[in-house]
Amino acid sequence: MSEAPRISQPAPDPDDAFRDSRTKALISVNLNTFWSSAIILMSFSMWDAFVDPAHWRAAFTTRIIGTLIVIATGVFQKLPGRSHWMPRLAKVRLVIAVVTSLGAAAALHDGYGFGVAGLAVIILTGPYIAIDSRDLAVTNLAIVAALVPVMFAESLSRFDMIGTSVFVLLAIAVSTLLGRILETSNQRAFALDVELQREARTDALTGLSNRRAIQERGRVELKRARRSGAPVSLLLCDLDHFKHINDRHGHEAGDLALIKVAAVLGDALRESDALGRWGGEEFIAVLPATDAAGAADVAERVRHAIEHTTFDGLGEGTTISVGVTTMMVIEEPISAWDLLVKTADQHLYRAKAEGRNRVVSGSHPSSNT
Repeated sequence: MSEAPRISQPAPDPDDAFRDSRTKALISVNLNTFWSSAIILMSFSMWDAFVDPAHWRAAFTTRIIGTLIVIATGVFQKLPGRSHWMPRLAKVRLVIAVVTSLGAAAALHDGYGFGVAGLAVIILTGPYIAIDSRDLAVTNLAIVAALVPVMFAESLSRFDMIGTSVFVLLAIAVSTLLGRILETSNQRAFALDVELQREARTDALTGLSNRRAIQERGRVELKRARRSGAPVSLLLCDLDHFKHINDRHGHEAGDLALIKVAAVLGDALRESDALGRWGGEEFIAVLPATDAAGAADVAERVRHAIEHTTFDGLGEGTTISVGVTTMMVIEEPISAWDLLVKTADQHLYRAKAEGRNRVVSGSHPSSNT
């Protein structure tokens, strides 16, 4: 095999990335908050006993049933491998809490109105368990769909039905507004975090992956190669006589030359390859699923492209030396990466010593030799 197929990787959708991040945050923060829902449900029993001592036990029974369901869903999501259920089960618990509160209030002869006010408070917790405003709208629709049959099943008076509907609709309106505010805040925080992560992994001058990012990518490719059995190659490139460019034309011209080289290398490599700035005037490329012959061809294409590039601000062009190495069998990705870099650096040193503007290749059979 000489070259890996050209693979086009579509950019991740920002909305999908935000929802995924928000889901993970909800799971991390809210995995144990079902106990709070259970405590809130049962704490209203004290109010039931205060406003209607004669009938509070019926309301208490309703609350016990709802609380047990809430606890059961919480225990389920804490089982090994079940945490991903948490966002959906949180909505189920919210609907159960609302229905339980309405059922408990309907069991009282006195104090129904205050009980419904508590129901509205529970609805207002919706924005804190919703991924975004769309998710919150679905949750609120589920609440309404669950409450309507309960109101008819409890044979509420017309006055209580109207009052309950007003309370619920007002609570949903406020919940929607609060949810929109929280979503905007979460999106801004997510965008800032993405930008900070991008800056931490990007070389400021060339826009390529920095040393840290290319190391991470390289180890990921080596892990994939260990599973698939495919070879991985590495190119370590160094601009020839770069100090001469800085000394003769100034550091600004040197920076422009590095930017130009980064662009030329990016065009010469394949979309399946990973390119980064290793440091100074050195660049590094990881070539997945590429054997020694294919890597040598890519390196020669890179060398030829730089040799025939015109650089603005320089009276002359420049050349590049490339050290190439290939690993056919990967045993341990971390040690394999270190070995690839070390071997490529040795080949690069040879290319420099033998006159520059050349490619020196070699392979390392495995990472445990």
